[in-house]
Order: sequence, then structure tokens, then C-alpha cells
Amino acid sequence: MQKNVTILCPLFNDGESLNRLLTELAKTFSHLKDYRFSILIINDGSTEELRITTGTSFPIQVLHLQRNIGHQKALAIGLAYIKENISCDKVLIMDTDGEDRPEDALELLLAAEKKNNDIIFAHRSSRREDILFKLFYWLYKISFRLLTGRRISFGNFMIMPKASLDKIVYYSEIWSHLAGGILKSGLTYSTIQTHKGIRYAGQSKMNFNKLLLLGLGAISVFMEIIAGRLLIFSCCLIGFSLLIILTLLGVKTFTTLAIPGWTSTVMSSMLIVLLQSFLLSLVTMFLYFSSESQRKFVPAHHYKDYTGTVETITA
Repeated sequence: MQKNVTILCPLFNDGESLNRLLTELAKTFSHLKDYRFSILIINDGSTEELRITTGTSFPIQVLHLQRNIGHQKALAIGLAYIKENISCDKVLIMDTDGEDRPEDALELLLAAEKKNNDIIFAHRSSRREDILFKLFYWLYKISFRLLTGRRISFGNFMIMPKASLDKIVYYSEIWSHLAGGILKSGLTYSTIQTHKGIRYAGQSKMNFNKLLLLGLGAISVFMEIIAGRLLIFSCCLIGFSLLIILTLLGVKTFTTLAIPGWTSTVMSSMLIVLLQSFLLSLVTMFLYFSSESQRKFVPAHHYKDYTGTVETITA
């Protein structure tokens, strides 16, 4: 019995790379007779006309979004659309630019056969960006670890079983960051080692600003953990400031020890730290409870707010 795999690809003004990817996927998967593949392209409000010029044996659907909403949100909408409209056993998520290599997609598929119930992520053991980009990416991973207590070493290149997809589309967190949302969900996952490919055409759209926003999106998924840690940190600062202030006042009031002239400066500094820590704790609690009171965007229910026409391309 054939297994149905839907390949989900977000796209923004990258038609040339998409056509190359379709050709490479057809070659890479041509020997897999036990699988039936289909492709869902999420056209994320491209300003360029999308033309599929490569013939392929895979049926292709193009879901056009009404506007550009960004990579992560486009993926969330794609998953919700698949849940409601496409019958499949697994979903393979990959970018169209060639940096997610078709041969690695095959490795993900083979790994998923051994761990049928796991989401399998591609962990890149080598990257091709410049040293500055790698530095900021390393800082992002360190910041994520310090703020959330979790490790993240993978992105959106993955394969997931339909059972996981049916659950993850009800997590509003994937609207901000898909991989972070999966971590938050507690769904079982594992990783395989891959290498970053060479872009098929054009220039990468990932830059420092987008990396920063992507990192903040991943961190925001764990807002309650971050709020708790910031609250503990601010309370520790308040306690430390009070201890120093009370110690200095006690020495001055209850002892005959000489007080150096710089103690007034220290006390003033501790008062400033105390007030700033108190404000930090108030702001943290306000932001957390404010975010919790906001209406959550649940992809399974609200994805149609952004979808337009669906184009079907047959072989």
C-alpha cells in the first residue's frame, strides 16, 4: 500500500528556484515506488508572477495568500490547509531555494520510516553563511538557551506524521515560530545530520533583521518561562539591593564604625537598582498577562483569514 506524502513549500518571489527544486525532487524520489507524493506551494503574496515551467509527475497545488505574511505564518497556514483539505500520511516541509537539499529530504523520509511517530528535524552540521551571520546565529541559540532553558538547533526542514500535524495546528505558537511551537507542544521529535545546500538562483532573503525577528519569534513562544525567569531575576536584584542598603544603614545607626564617603554613592546606586528591578517586575507581569488576555490565532480555525485562490497543476 502506497504512503501519501505531501511536500509543503513556502514561496516568495522565487519561481526560478522552485522549478529547479521540482526537477531535483522528481529525480531524487523517482525510485520510491511505495510512496505517492504531492506538492503544496504556499505563495506568500509574491509580487512576481509564479510560473511552473518544469514538468513533474507530482500533482501540485498552489495556495495563494492574500498578502505577504512571512515564512513562519505561511507554514502555519499551509499545515492547517493540509489538515482540512489533503489526505496524507506525512508532511515534508522544505524551502524552495535549494538550501534544503532534496537528497537530505530523502534521508528525512528514510529516518521517518524507522521512527514512524516522531517529527524528524534536519540539523545542519555545516552552514555556508559568512562569519558574522554565524556569530549572530550562535548568539541566538545561546540566548534561547538562557531565556527558555531549552535547546534549539534546527529550523523548518522536517518531516512530520499526520497525527502530529493534526495536533500542532491547534497550537497558536506556530504562528510565531514553527520549530519553537513544536518544542512547546511536547510532541516527540528527533534529528538527523544534514548539510546546507547551495542556493539555486537569486540571493538569499535572510539577513540580520530577519534573523533577529525569527529569533525573537522563537523566544516569544516560551513567554511564560521568560516572564518567570525575569521576575525571579528582578526579585533577586531587589533583595540584593535591600540587603546592601539595610547593611549600610545598620552599620551607620547601630555601630561606631567609620562610614566611608563613598557609601552614600553606593546607597544611591542600590536605590536606583531597587527601583529599576521593581519596574522590571511590574512590566514583565503586565506584558505577560496582557499577552495572555489577547485573542490567540489558532491556525486550524483562522487560517482562511489569509487564503485566496487555490491553483491545481497536474502532470
